[in-house]
Amino acid sequence: MALGCGGTAKRAKARMDQGKKIAGKEQGLSHVSGVVVDDKFAYTTIGGTVADANAGTNGLRKVPLDGGAVTMLDNGEKYPQAEQGGIAQDEKYVYWNSGGEIARIGKDNGKREAVATEFVGIGIDMVLDSERVYWANHGYYSSGTPITPSPIYSVAKAGGKAEIFADKQMAPGNIVVDDKFVYWTTPSSIMKQPKTGGTPQVVLQASDREGIDKLEQDGSDLYFGFRGAGESRWALRKISKAGGEPQTIAKTFSLKQFVIDEQNIYFFDEDGLSADVLCRVSKNGGEVTKL
Repeated sequence: MALGCGGTAKRAKARMDQGKKIAGKEQGLSHVSGVVVDDKFAYTTIGGTVADANAGTNGLRKVPLDGGAVTMLDNGEKYPQAEQGGIAQDEKYVYWNSGGEIARIGKDNGKREAVATEFVGIGIDMVLDSERVYWANHGYYSSGTPITPSPIYSVAKAGGKAEIFADKQMAPGNIVVDDKFVYWTTPSSIMKQPKTGGTPQVVLQASDREGIDKLEQDGSDLYFGFRGAGESRWALRKISKAGGEPQTIAKTFSLKQFVIDEQNIYFFDEDGLSADVLCRVSKNGGEVTKL
């Protein structure tokens, strides 16, 4: 988008401010949680409660981005994970956490297949590469509460025996993967391990009084939420995948999912006490634009 002066800038802002609703409760959606998107469709897990099961609003749905009819891919007989993190996709399949197992189904209304039936928690963080599924079970913890180490698991995308990829990690989550490494966070660090195996390596280590959460990537860098010692607000930072000194991209950041394109980061920030605002900032930092 090219921004000029006067009317051009006003018209551009008007376009940015326009949102489009593609589906809602009128199409049988309830308690929308995990969402992944390709060039034509959004795939979302919905429901996750007894009431939704009784109402027929559990399971996995396929939603056209142009606002057409919503399709049921799975009826939710096995309750889906009711929060972000338990859904992923590749070119052919959608993978999701359903009733304590990782399942997959073809995007063109194929047959549900079990991928992993052991070591799958009620809530997981999950990511795919070309061959495998990697996940960590959510560890619910709070400041001052001892954390029990737990593994990161992996399994072949076609299914099979689940294996421990990285053992004894402190509340691992927010997993991302590139062609060589798997990356994840703990409450005070960013870790990585070669996909071929080996020993986990520290990308960034914070103190016990600081916090790290959420994680995204591009080709060379990792982007994450950081909370300083004694601070109540989170900032958005980036660091090279090789490690080094982190850079602050946005000084304040609501600790929610964010996304990255070739040039920008799109994230939420607080807008008063009861709302968030969608923002955009360059991957190199600078002025934050409220969308």
